[in-house]
Amino acid sequence: MKRRFMLLVCAFLLLTLLVPFQAAAAEAGSAVAAESLNSGVTMVAGGSDHTLDLKQDGTVWAWGNNEYGQLGDGTTLDRYSPVQVQGLDSVVSISAGSGFSLALKSDGTVWAWGGNWNGQLGDASVAYRYIPVQITTLSSVVAIASGHYHNLAVKSDGTVWAWGWNIHGVLGDGRWNIHNAVEGDGSMNGSSSPVQVLGLGSVIDVAAGFLHSLALKSDGTVWAWGNNDSGQHGVPGGLTFNDGPYTTTYRNTPVQVQDLDSVVAISAGHSHSLALNSNGTVLAWGSNSSGELGDGSTTTRYTPVQVTNFGSVTAIAAGSSHTLAMKSDGTVWTWGHNYSGQLGDGSTTGSSSPVQVSELDSVSAIATNDGSHSLAVKSDRTVWAWGYNGDGQLGDGTTINRYTPVQIANPEAPQWPEYDVLAVTDVTYNSVELNWQHATNEPGIDKYLVYQNNTLLTTLNGDENSYEVNGLSSNSSYLFSLVAVDADGNQSVKQEETVTTAANIPLPEAETLLYRFNGSILDLDQSRILWKETGDKSLWLYNRADKSIEKVYDANGTNRTIRTAKLSADGVVYSASGLGTHYWKDGTVQNNYSLGANLYEVHGNFAVFSHNFVNIKTRESRYLLNSSFNNRNSFDLSADGTVVYEFDTGIRRHLPNDTFTTFYPPSAEYPNKYNGPLTDGKNILYNAYSEYEGYSKWSLQVRSADGQVTKIALNPIDHADYYLTDPRTSYQINNGWIAYKEYNKEIERWTVKVRSPEGETKQAYTAPKWWQLTGVPLSIKQLGPDGTVAYTFKDTTYLYSAQEGKLLYSFSGPGELHYRDGVWYRIDGGSLYQVDPNQLQLSDSKTYQAGGSNYEYSLYYGYISSPGQELSGSWSPPEGFHGVVKVSMVSPEGEDYDLSLETVGEGNRLPEDTTLLTGGTEYSATEVPGGYRAEWRVKGHTDQDYSLDKKVFVYVNIQYDNN
Repeated sequence: MKRRFMLLVCAFLLLTLLVPFQAAAAEAGSAVAAESLNSGVTMVAGGSDHTLDLKQDGTVWAWGNNEYGQLGDGTTLDRYSPVQVQGLDSVVSISAGSGFSLALKSDGTVWAWGGNWNGQLGDASVAYRYIPVQITTLSSVVAIASGHYHNLAVKSDGTVWAWGWNIHGVLGDGRWNIHNAVEGDGSMNGSSSPVQVLGLGSVIDVAAGFLHSLALKSDGTVWAWGNNDSGQHGVPGGLTFNDGPYTTTYRNTPVQVQDLDSVVAISAGHSHSLALNSNGTVLAWGSNSSGELGDGSTTTRYTPVQVTNFGSVTAIAAGSSHTLAMKSDGTVWTWGHNYSGQLGDGSTTGSSSPVQVSELDSVSAIATNDGSHSLAVKSDRTVWAWGYNGDGQLGDGTTINRYTPVQIANPEAPQWPEYDVLAVTDVTYNSVELNWQHATNEPGIDKYLVYQNNTLLTTLNGDENSYEVNGLSSNSSYLFSLVAVDADGNQSVKQEETVTTAANIPLPEAETLLYRFNGSILDLDQSRILWKETGDKSLWLYNRADKSIEKVYDANGTNRTIRTAKLSADGVVYSASGLGTHYWKDGTVQNNYSLGANLYEVHGNFAVFSHNFVNIKTRESRYLLNSSFNNRNSFDLSADGTVVYEFDTGIRRHLPNDTFTTFYPPSAEYPNKYNGPLTDGKNILYNAYSEYEGYSKWSLQVRSADGQVTKIALNPIDHADYYLTDPRTSYQINNGWIAYKEYNKEIERWTVKVRSPEGETKQAYTAPKWWQLTGVPLSIKQLGPDGTVAYTFKDTTYLYSAQEGKLLYSFSGPGELHYRDGVWYRIDGGSLYQVDPNQLQLSDSKTYQAGGSNYEYSLYYGYISSPGQELSGSWSPPEGFHGVVKVSMVSPEGEDYDLSLETVGEGNRLPEDTTLLTGGTEYSATEVPGGYRAEWRVKGHTDQDYSLDKKVFVYVNIQYDNN
């Protein structure tokens, strides 16, 4: 078979270059890889009576004889034009033999299909395969080759492995025949599993002929084994055996071909061998009865001879009794047998010296086979064929021999939008939601195939673009794949996504998991969620109403990562490294902004850049004089387009109508400096740097719309944080409400306070005494328009309502609270939870199984922080189960709380008795039938029984089964 050759001899000098990605440039069997990254065909391979081609997208197509399933389309129907090999993608090399085919994937695995009577498929059987199967005992393969009934593979460690027919020692493992296909099978003369060729290392390429094999080492030497009757080894002699009147010469281990040391490519035909020297000349040896050696004679040569008057060659391919060569100018030359027109010169006259193939130029790859047809790929990725066509192996839709090249029409498989297509959303402990962008193809998309861990999960109609996968295990990783199939049965390349399900840990009762994405949530509103995949190279917009998903940005295989992304009023504004900033809406980028304009904030339809304020819809831009924003610490943007920012020693308010007002400190203040302005569109909240009792202080002040200035708090300065800390962690303003930190000098502790629009102040929190005056880990996170404020101390987050004057909710650990459209959410990476502050919160839980029953033990807590407030929790048995719920509660010291328990279902609400146990514990229990739920509640015994900072604990013991 014709072998892949390398254009640069230095590529052969280092064995370490033989890593899997190089297989993309490798050729195997009778195939050569073209070196373009353009779409279309990159490689062709010829079998005895069928043909393969490999497209740039990693799919394989086949045509010709299909008696043994060698076309891989799941049938045994001959095909006179290309059909897609089923279930193959990510292929980087192909080869073909007599009635079977081989493919090498980018992961170093080898796949085979077709006839298998001599174990040539390598799957430890002699069963025919009509679609590809993996040779599971092979890995880390970088090159493949197919002979008549045997195959060769090179591993990344430079060793060579062989399988299939072993007549004349063609497998090179020192034996003649091996019978190991299946027990009791005596018809197979060979190995149905790969065996190692003896005595070979540092091999970079192989070639397989009818009954002989070749290997090329990194030092440019060539080695041969198998049949040597016609001098195929380039070394006379060998072992002999008598078969009736015939004596056969062979070698069952490799021998070095004489006088070759600068070879860059090899190829093996039926009974002749070829080598391409680094200087562009071609050497040939073996049978020459049809002039296939190209030396101007028909004399068999037992040692290499040079093809006459022939140079500048960059590729070679050996057929049954003819030879192909490609020159550096893109022309193709042939010599040898020509009975079927395989020389392509328009005649059927053979030639013992090279003749040029007619009407063929700009060729980038060639191939032939152990048959009588020839193949070429042009630089435009089209495929051309000529020669014998009795089985349709030329692929032109006929069985007519062609004496000059004809172009093959290659159908197109369904195409995906570029780059990342498949996304995973709504990840729970036992389910995920798959979402994808539609593939396209001229015949139309007929269906989608969804795979889980490479096993077909379901088949969906072509108009579907999402699928929910259920029944998964918690905290487990899964590989999901998607294939589009068109109306003609052609399949797209696989789109894959790996996702890990959530751990099966009960959520706090105060939270409901809404969504979990395979990445990080960046922004959300009532109808949309903006998130990016892990790796920061894909940005998605999720529609909460119809669960659809759109891709906003993809790095397209580059290292341009997402830097900033925010929702605008009706679209997305994002920036990526090296790409500037973009406004995206309705599936396309509407506006672009230059690389020098760093994006700092988006609110409504407005964005703030380094020195400019921009209406992202109209591109109207306003220059902000004396602004130079290095972070968000020195400005703020409201939804109506008002910008406030530090200006000289004062603060400037820049309105949407391009008018502005600057506010300076009065001269009485020292040293006359304002800092960290924030606005709710009407009022401005800021710090005034001042001296007080001989110390530097920040005076928190608010300037109302009518110009009135009110001093709110006076705090010490941490000079290490000057201009480095976002002021929003110390104070925020929203709809006239102000949340702020204040240092209480009398008790030497920091507090969080909330001031209403009318000026009433409530204290939300007092932090524990800290070891130093500044640097306390107390931060304000977000202030809602109704006076609810989220703040953190160390790793615990609290939610406080100033209107109700009570703590609503708290949690420890990762995640942040966000207020949107009247709802509080917790975002933890790619997970979005809705918070219901009136639910008891889970502190700890344990589960186990014993004696056919399931047991859950959970500890909940909460705060009854106002008169009449009620905390609640509930449990329902899984479908088909029933259980018993036992609940106990201990009132906080100094308080008297009541516990109640009810069984609810089928329109009934059945209260259970509560017992007061020794030590003040209240206890209740109930049986919960299927379809019912248990509800427990805790509230103060009187309106005087509540506490802002005392937790109440509820212990729940659940046992359930389906007996």
